[in-house]
Amino acid sequence: MEKRKPHHSLEAIKAVFCTPEKLNITKTARNCARSLGINLDQVVAIVQSLSAKNFYKSMTSDLNSSIWQDVYHVAHGKTELYVKFTTDSRGYLLISLKEK
Repeated sequence: MEKRKPHHSLEAIKAVFCTPEKLNITKTARNCARSLGINLDQVVAIVQSLSAKNFYKSMTSDLNSSIWQDVYHVAHGKTELYVKFTTDSRGYLLISLKEK
């Protein structure tokens, strides 16, 4: 299922992900960022740079249709990034940060 409105509050995500220590990020997203030459300080800067105009879509997880994921597209230098958030038991979770 998809929708064209964010399921999660971007402002709340940005408030939580304000330092590298506060990032809740999957190993896959961390490794993808690293492969693009993006460190955790830059991940924070990318998250902080997001705005409503970067929103692409909300979609449910393939594994659980009750779990919503918000997708954003944002430029980082000359690279267009695909950034996806959801929630887990610890709060907001950055599950994807890869080249679009």
